Amino acid sequence: MLQTAPNIYLVLSPELYILTASNLYLEATETTRETIVGKHIFEAFPENPELPDASGVKNINASLQEVLRTGKPHKMRIQRYDVPDIHHPGKFITRYWDPSHTPVFDDNGALSYIIQLANNVTEQVLADKVRQKLEISERHFRLLADLVPAKISNARPNGEVTYFNQRWLDYAHLSFEELRDFGYYQMMHPDEIPVFTERLAAAAKEKKPIEMEMRFKNAAGDYRWHLNIASPVLDDNGEITMWVGSTTEIQRLKEDDQRKSDFIGMVSHELKTPLTSLTAILQVVETKLRKSDDTFVTGALEKANQQTKRMSQLINGFLNISRLESGKIAIERRSFLIGGLIREVIEEVSLAGTTHIFELQSCGKTVVQADQPKISSVLSNLLSNAVKYSPKGSRIWVSCEAFEGELRVSIADEGIGIRPEDREKIFERFYRVKSNSHISGFGIGLYLSAEIVEHHGGRIWVESETGKGSVFYFTLPLNKSAARNQ
Repeated sequence: MLQTAPNIYLVLSPELYILTASNLYLEATETTRETIVGKHIFEAFPENPELPDASGVKNINASLQEVLRTGKPHKMRIQRYDVPDIHHPGKFITRYWDPSHTPVFDDNGALSYIIQLANNVTEQVLADKVRQKLEISERHFRLLADLVPAKISNARPNGEVTYFNQRWLDYAHLSFEELRDFGYYQMMHPDEIPVFTERLAAAAKEKKPIEMEMRFKNAAGDYRWHLNIASPVLDDNGEITMWVGSTTEIQRLKEDDQRKSDFIGMVSHELKTPLTSLTAILQVVETKLRKSDDTFVTGALEKANQQTKRMSQLINGFLNISRLESGKIAIERRSFLIGGLIREVIEEVSLAGTTHIFELQSCGKTVVQADQPKISSVLSNLLSNAVKYSPKGSRIWVSCEAFEGELRVSIADEGIGIRPEDREKIFERFYRVKSNSHISGFGIGLYLSAEIVEHHGGRIWVESETGKGSVFYFTLPLNKSAARNQ
């Protein structure tokens, strides 16, 4: 009956030889009755030699000796006692047991055998060890999170916050219970909550980090700018288990940027007035000397006009940056043929004396609804860059095509190309490719172009390979409702 008993039993003789075992015991130790019956218990189940501090044999033997000495049952603490792997000789299978030994006597009071009841608690013990490691790891994480200067948080996949470090609590002067789940929304600027939730959902769908500049309210009730980064933690199946957030205050950087923009705007305004007067004077002089035979004077006037025009373009660029960042730039949309505008800009760039060959793919009669002067400046900037960064006499291809509700314009050259590390930053304000520092400019053209395109609800990007030229693309919605309201 012991063999079919619903427990894990091993039956031993007084000399500790195995008499029989229950089916569940054989299953738990992955052995067969034929291979263990008749053997001494420690011959059938020797110590795992890979565990230098193993004490299973010593402890089990001590318990059995206690039973033999006292004739009373003995209950043990949980023991690690690995069992041989019959499928891989020399290897052992990890096992944890909750063992006890009970003596059985015959009618004359003599010891007949000892029953070892050993519950297999391996899964429970291993799970407890994992839980303990996680708890220790979490304690270490929270200790480190309280030491770092950034504001750290954890959140569930849906955005419910489960942890704020002490810096967050001190900043908001609120308790964790007040901020947990979605309570942290009370710190966020109301204008940014819809954008944040939308971008978080998109990042969760793509399983990618989200990076966003946001305002959070402090204990004094003031909203201060922060750079908020939330990174997803994925399980083995690639599913998000949690978000880890790091939020750093950038209020001073924002204020510095604003001061720079104010200064640029002020200086640009101050320069524009005398430059306008100088341009007018040069035009008058040029008119007076138009029929002069002095080629040096006429040539000098032409170069002076070119330089004042270039200076005017730079000042207008700085003014546009100031207007963009103060939210004062307006997009005045009207309908026009994009193909006609592209041809006009190509002619203007060609008049500057370039030897490049422009090839325009017909844009048909595609009509866009956009701010024509601003789109003209985007085209002018991209075409001028193509001329500037490619060999004289090389070809520049311009094309446009409409599909899926948007117009895509591309400008390709045979120039020097752009390195991958530069491609990622080329649309940033004042960024210039260092290897081409001999070419004049302040790094504002592409930034302004990107801002104008994005204000129209479009996209702008570049594909390039060093030494093989570049292709700049931008798109415009063909439907006005698709563009961003300004």
